[in-house]
Amino acid sequence: MVSQLWEATIPILFLAIHSNRRLLPSRNFYMQLSVSMVMTMSTMKPCHTTAILVLLLSLGIASMRLSAQSQSVASPQAQSANVPPSATQSPLRFEVVSIHPHKFAGDEPSDRRVLPGGRFVATATTVRTLIRIALDTDDNRMSGAPGWIDNEMFDINAITADHAEITTPQQFQQLILALLEDRFQFKFHRDQREGPVYWLELDKPGKTGPALKLSTPASKPGMSVNSNGSSAVMTVSKASMADIAAALHRQAGRPIEDHTDLKGTFDFRIEWATEETPDSSYPSLFTVLKEQLGLKLQPAAGVIETVVIDQISHPSAN
Repeated sequence: MVSQLWEATIPILFLAIHSNRRLLPSRNFYMQLSVSMVMTMSTMKPCHTTAILVLLLSLGIASMRLSAQSQSVASPQAQSANVPPSATQSPLRFEVVSIHPHKFAGDEPSDRRVLPGGRFVATATTVRTLIRIALDTDDNRMSGAPGWIDNEMFDINAITADHAEITTPQQFQQLILALLEDRFQFKFHRDQREGPVYWLELDKPGKTGPALKLSTPASKPGMSVNSNGSSAVMTVSKASMADIAAALHRQAGRPIEDHTDLKGTFDFRIEWATEETPDSSYPSLFTVLKEQLGLKLQPAAGVIETVVIDQISHPSAN
């Protein structure tokens, strides 16, 4: 459960995924990631000149020729400056990757961390977990996997080229997918099928719960899920209902579609029991959603995108 909760933070702690903004790359993060964004735009208007005196026509033509030559030299630079970095930079990859079978030394938890300096460190991690992260999927939507991807655990230490920082979930997922393809010869394809989903709805029409607050101008996009083993805490800031639905799907065990019709962004903090135990002092996730947020998860049928594993091998030598 702790492993699944951590994995759930991968797509959701970078909440501003869906906004067209440039990410600030200076954020350090351990087990929980957040992103702040800003965007600037500029517009240039062409200048127009008109020759007035016939006696100056030849001088005007010469001047226009010189201007055109100057523009032809400067134009590629200007165009280059306006090209988004993603269009000119090669995909981010791990330059150094060390993978070793995990040697158990007692009851130690599985752990994965993204660290400053473009480092990714994983301990006692299964290949299935890496696939979940890389493809943003879960076990219910994955098929064709051999048994060893669940039973064998690995320790991984990887560093990006030039220690380039990992600042977005897209980058992190891209890096893990490239690692799987390069070292585990991973191949897959996607498929669709009918299956069980949840619809995220208001429990009572037109009414939200006391803990669900509209974001203020001071709110900054962020989302995290942390667990201490007996309970999980989800903290959300400036998130849309679609983002919240995406964040909850691993906790609920199936895909979630937003049917609340709530507009805008929201802030909240909720805590629930990670395990169903008779003496648990924390309520279930379903109870918390209903009583604190005024939301419910309604079982429904829908189209589910699945991942079919075509090939996976034990890791190649370091």
